[in-house]
Amino acid sequence: MLMSMISHVLSAWFAFLLPSYATWKALAHRPISEPDLERWGQYWAVVGAFVAVEYVSGWLLDWVPFYWEARTAFLLFLALPQTQGSSWVYATYLQPFLEKNQADIDAGIAAAQTNVLTFIQARLQVFWQTFWDLATKASANPGQPGSAPAAGAGGAQPAAAGGNPVELARSLWASYGSSLIGAFQQAAKPATGAQAASASANGAPAPYDVGASSGVQAHQNAFTAELVNNYSPTASSESVAPSFPEPQVPAA
Repeated sequence: MLMSMISHVLSAWFAFLLPSYATWKALAHRPISEPDLERWGQYWAVVGAFVAVEYVSGWLLDWVPFYWEARTAFLLFLALPQTQGSSWVYATYLQPFLEKNQADIDAGIAAAQTNVLTFIQARLQVFWQTFWDLATKASANPGQPGSAPAAGAGGAQPAAAGGNPVELARSLWASYGSSLIGAFQQAAKPATGAQAASASANGAPAPYDVGASSGVQAHQNAFTAELVNNYSPTASSESVAPSFPEPQVPAA
């Protein structure tokens, strides 16, 4: 326990606070010193990889004898200007590993993004179908369960009670749900046109295009119209909900 506390204090000062301040100085002073930026960029790359591994396996490393002493010594080796161990670790291990596996790492990131978006879309679709069934049931039976609603003038069915929470939620979704989905789809859509051309010219990956406000508004109007046209207060519980819009997943 004592060594853990000492290790955290020394690491916080020498491995994080001082390097953070040195990085700020390298960025703030003009002209910018490229050797300093390169050194601290390599340092944070190595420390980031080390912290990521430690977060995943920390529960096991705590049982290793003299782990905190070795951890403190390693972080000091990386951070101290007398040793500059981060530059050696970066050039000897990290850079060759990333260069060799860059294609696999990029493919894994793209696959993870696709799987996450697909999972979220599937869960939202299930939620939307359940919500639609509840809304149609509540509208078809505004009174007691099993009692038929009384017909008004001209055979029209009376509107559901204004205090119905399902009706309130449906109204909020009809007003704002499509905007959220549209923004989500636009955020997941790769940039095209001038942004993609500019990114390609600079050799950088294509950024994401949040889309024009007119495109989001058009999507909102179309989805709201579809929701209103397909919704009927007298629909039965077997009515099918309108299709849930699928987010566009960027190609790997």
